[in-house]
This record gives sequence, C-alpha cells and structure tokens, in this order.
Amino acid sequence: MNKVKFRHHLNEATKLLFELTKTLCYNNLKDDSRYIITPNSRTVDEHLNEKEIVILKTWNQYEGKLLTAEQIIDLLYHDNKVPVWINMTIDEARPDITVIDLLCSRRLRDETELMHPGVPPFHIQVAIPPDNLKIEVDGRFDINWKKKHDENQKPKGILNTLKKLIKKN
Repeated sequence: MNKVKFRHHLNEATKLLFELTKTLCYNNLKDDSRYIITPNSRTVDEHLNEKEIVILKTWNQYEGKLLTAEQIIDLLYHDNKVPVWINMTIDEARPDITVIDLLCSRRLRDETELMHPGVPPFHIQVAIPPDNLKIEVDGRFDINWKKKHDENQKPKGILNTLKKLIKKN
C-alpha cells in the first residue's frame, strides 16, 4: 500500500467511525480529531522482526500522546507496509476535539497480506458500555463512559484512601 492510499484509508475509516458512533452515542463529535496509538502489546516478542521491534520502541515513546493524522501516517506507514490490523474506536469526545484510539498490530505487512473487507487495515468499532455503566438518552449512550469509569477507579490520594478504609471499619 502506498502512502497516499494509506492516508486515504485513514481518512475514510475516520469518517465511517464517526458515522457509526453517531448512531449509537449522543455526544457531539468534533470533526477536529486526534489519535492515540496503542500497540496490542508494548513488549518485544520473538515473533517480531528487527524492523518491527525498532518501530514498536518508537510507538512506545508516544504512549498517551495526542497525534495528528499526519503524525499517525508517519508512525504507522513504513516502506509500503502497515500494521496487519488497526482497531479504531472513539476514546473520548471532548468539547474541542474527538480523540480516536488506534489499537494496532505490531506486525507490518504489505497490502496483499491485508485480507479483510472494508478499509484495510482499519476495523471500525464502538466500545459499548456494560449494562451497569450504560446511561441512555433517547436510546443512545455517552461515548465517554469508559473515560469516566477509568477516572472514577483512580485513587484520589492517600488521605481519601485512608478515609475510605476508616469508613469501612
């Protein structure tokens, strides 16, 4: 796959992701989007070749950083090879931008080895909340459910943790 085609696929997949997400979620999604790159594992495994190991180490340097489409293309595209698959979900709808998570295979392949329908290597997905976290408005849910749940799970500091322990006893 050449770089122009990969850029087109990223743009097309992003549009399709927005369309699908809007059918399920009530959030206002901003067209201005940023991406987070998440390898399916951040560790080096023996099945990765030398080039893939170097690329993984580079990806790991961008953990949690918001990246533009051009930065993503530069990180994921290497000599006509791209990740075998990239699962694409909206991670967060912010007032100013939409954050898209790209969960990537660490293995790089050329276009002939991307054997799945749609806009390869992208798989468009929407993370649906479990029933105990699902709050619906007109049959749609908050796309930020996971972010809010994760923030509620974080410890609020040592004093709050001690208070909770004292209250339990």
